Amino acid sequence: MSGDWLADGRAELAGERILDAVRALFIDKGVSGVGMAEVADAAGCSRATLYRYFENRQALYVAFAGREARQLVERVWRDRAESASAEPGEQLLDTLTALLAEVRKTPHLAVWLEPSNAGIVAQLANSPGVVDALATDFVAGFRPGLPPLAAERVGRWVVRAMVSLLTLPGAGEDEERAMLRTFVLPFLLDDRTVID
Repeated sequence: MSGDWLADGRAELAGERILDAVRALFIDKGVSGVGMAEVADAAGCSRATLYRYFENRQALYVAFAGREARQLVERVWRDRAESASAEPGEQLLDTLTALLAEVRKTPHLAVWLEPSNAGIVAQLANSPGVVDALATDFVAGFRPGLPPLAAERVGRWVVRAMVSLLTLPGAGEDEERAMLRTFVLPFLLDDRTVID
């Protein structure tokens, strides 16, 4: 099955090919319903090849979430930059709200929000990895003076707040915006917020 899987010399694309296959599987079967054998089959590789790139399902989840989060943030940020408010707080609030909306309307991301996947999402949001690095970079863009450890902590807080809003949605966008304004924006924008 996989003898010539990487024969074209593009081994660096193997991980991307696997993650592309996972995206379709998540839509069809849900996140918790996808096993490593199915991933290997969908990607057209052997299980040994799959495990060379992702040591287990958790590593696969982290890689998938990291890639998708990075692409989502870049896309939303680019789109929001074209129609951004002049005031930085409102611009950031619009961007965070747009991120929530985009996750909910993207099929391969929305499936993660189903109740059957709550444990996976909670574990993923609490695990170190690519999502943390992305969130830390995001925070550093708004609070460049923060020490790296503080930026990482704020980044984790932002990820947890966003995951919480996605998995336990409130009464609507107005309530979510109010919660973001009260509990997230101060840490991202206000230099008076001290973070040890």
